[in-house]
Formats: sequence, C-alpha cells, structure tokens
Amino acid sequence: MFFIRRSLEKIKSKPLLLQSLWSLFARFAGVGLNFAVILIITNKLNKADAGNLLLLMTFITGIALFSRLGTDQLLMKEIASAHHSHFDFRRDFLNASLRAVLLLSFIFIALWLVASPFIRKNFFDDSVPLIYLMWAGVGILFFNLVILNSTYLKAIKQTVYGVLGQNALPAITFLLLIALFWTQFGQDHFYINLYTVSLVLAGVIAIGITRHFSLQSQQSVKSEESEMPNAAQAPGLMEVIKQSIPLAPVSIFSYLMLFADTLMVGWFLNNEQVAEYSVASRVSYIILFFLQALEATIYPRLLNTYRHNAAHLLSFFWQSTALVVGVVLSVTLFMYLLSDWILLAFGGDYLAAKQALGLLLLAQFLRAASLTFSFMFIVREKVRFLNMVLVSALIANLFFNVILIQYYGIEGAATATLIANATLLLLIVVLFYRQKLLKDAPQEANGTK
Repeated sequence: MFFIRRSLEKIKSKPLLLQSLWSLFARFAGVGLNFAVILIITNKLNKADAGNLLLLMTFITGIALFSRLGTDQLLMKEIASAHHSHFDFRRDFLNASLRAVLLLSFIFIALWLVASPFIRKNFFDDSVPLIYLMWAGVGILFFNLVILNSTYLKAIKQTVYGVLGQNALPAITFLLLIALFWTQFGQDHFYINLYTVSLVLAGVIAIGITRHFSLQSQQSVKSEESEMPNAAQAPGLMEVIKQSIPLAPVSIFSYLMLFADTLMVGWFLNNEQVAEYSVASRVSYIILFFLQALEATIYPRLLNTYRHNAAHLLSFFWQSTALVVGVVLSVTLFMYLLSDWILLAFGGDYLAAKQALGLLLLAQFLRAASLTFSFMFIVREKVRFLNMVLVSALIANLFFNVILIQYYGIEGAATATLIANATLLLLIVVLFYRQKLLKDAPQEANGTK
C-alpha cells in the first residue's frame, strides 16, 4: 500500500505524466470502440465486403486529411501558443479555420464525385453501387469537422475530450447506427450508407462539444480582472489557407506513409487480401493511438515551453522523448506477444496476416520513436527539412511496395512500410542534430539570439 500511495503521489506531482495517463486512458477507450467496429465488420460481413468497407474508410479519412491542407496543424500551433485569456483570438481563429475547411472540403467532395467511377472500377472491383460510393464523399466534410473541433479542444488543454472526440466519436456513432440497423447492415452494401451517416452525426456532435467548452472558456476569461495585452488579430479565411499550406505536407506525407500500402494492396490484390492487410495494419495502428494520446499532451506543452519557458526546454524535450519511447515499446512488445489471439478475434481466416502484423508493429515503433524530434522541426519553423525527410521515406515506401507486393503479397507491403519507417527515423535524427534544433533553442526563443 505504501508503494502504491507513493507512486500516486509522484504521478500527481508531475502534470505532464498525469495528463499523459489521462490521455492514454481516453485513447484506450477510442481504441476499444474502433476495434469493436472492425470486429463487427469482419465477423458480420464476408471478406470481400469487409475489404470494401475498410478500404472506403481509408479513402474517406485520407481525402479528408488532404482537403484540410494543414489547417488543423495551424490551428493547434496558433491556439496552443496563445495566452489563455485571449479568448476572442481563439474563437475568431477557430471560426476562420472552420470556414477554410468548409471551402476546401466542398472542392474535394467535387473531385471525389468525378473520380468515383474510376475508384469503383480499380479499387472496389465494380462491386459496390456507384451512387453509394458518391454519397460517401459527404463524409469528407463531416470527418473534417470532427478533426478540427477535436484539435481545438486539445489546443486549449481539454486533452481528454479532444482525444475522445477525434477517435471515439466516429466509432460511437457508427456503432449506434449498426445496432439500430443490425439486420440490414450486411445487405446490398447498406453498410456504406451507415458509415456515411455516422460521420455526419459525429461532425454535428463535435461542433456541439466545442461550443460548450468555448462558452465555458469565455466565462472564465470574463471572470478574470484583466486580459493579457497584445492579443493578435485572427487572420481571414484565405490567410488561414495560405499559412496552412506549408504545414500540409507533414500531415499528407504522414498519411501516405501509413496508408499507401493499403491502397496499393487494393490496387494489386483482391479484396479478400485487402481485408487481411487492413486488419493487420489497423491492429498495428493501436501503437499510433497511444502515440497520438502522447502527442496531444506533449505538443501543446512543447510549444508553450519554447515560447514562454525556454530555459526548461531541454529537460522537457528529453523527458517527453523517454516517455514516448517507453510507452510505445511496452505496447509494441505486449501486442506482439498477443498477436495470435488478437487476429483470431477477427476470425480464423485472419491468422494469415500474422507475419505482416509482426513487421508492421516494428515499423510503427520506429515511426513513434521520431515523434518529439519531428515536433522540433515544426516548433523551430524548419518544416521544409521535415518535408524532405517525409518525401524521401514516402518514395522508399512506394518503390518497395510496387516491387514487394507483387512477389510477397501483404508481407511485401508490410516490409515496404518497415523500410520506409526506418528511413524516416534515421533521416530525422540525423537532420535534428545537424540543424542543432535543441542546442540553440533557449536563446532564440527568448529573443537573445
């Protein structure tokens, strides 16, 4: 009891660790709900239909990410850096970001409608109704609303709600609709329409949650005696897009690093193998769920420390790095030991993906190890170097996917991901030290360069 009490006291005395633990719990809830969705998909639908739905989910979330053009990254950067009393700036910046995402989403929805016949033929083997596929494009807008509102909550340090909104909310709405339409779920590709409607509901709910915390924040600011001076003016719609574009490649290339192999498996192989690889890749993404929980805690504080408490940047950076590596390594080893049982839960046919899963788990650990190093490129406004690294790793990923998938199937796709993530980690660490991103940070941040 003494050991437990002492451990709890140590956790309470370290805000970063405590907030990280709460974020991990929230992420774990999101992981559980998302895997409940996938378990229902793989056990309720045949392999071909399961492959169709999992591939569609990859497309919609990916195109949504492309359409944001880094708006969510800019929102996090500016809101997390602003003083908590600058409520008007936070509100106006969020509204400008929402208008930008609305415009960009409509453009990409139009592109989805035009490309739907091609996508249906080459990725879905002409097996899904075209009208269902076209309507699924609406999900691009509403998924973006979920992400943007969740990002805002994380930036104002409502981390747990932000994490739950981004990961658990779409799963919750989908599960509710599946329960309501259980008998129709697997009939005549009705699952596509349910998925689309679930994203619409999630987007609407996300707006309501953000509104609640915005009103709460406004009341808190009004109760203070005075506001910090020199609040910045929030930019307009087009200025938000202009400022976001340099940050977009980080998100886009990161997505392609994760999902290019799934899309290329869909191109080269049949939908049954797409289902196998999608299950293996999504199981490996559990590591990334934990990583995103740490990101939600670390990134806003890293930005704030750099801007306002730079003398502690060095210790905070290495403390955060050790936390990331320790948590992710533990999760990776645990999942590898249980890989047989995990895959068996999706159905006996999915045990064929065991070797691919082992390779992907190692690949995601290597990717996770680069997290805090990557943040410093953004904090120090040297994103171009990060983009160069991501492009190099993506090229390696695509090159080895084209070669290895045709010879080794889904194991070849997993190997390509492992090679690409190893390349990513190596290049990021080398450039991190060559650019001296941490060594000179305190002087520059304090304006004493």
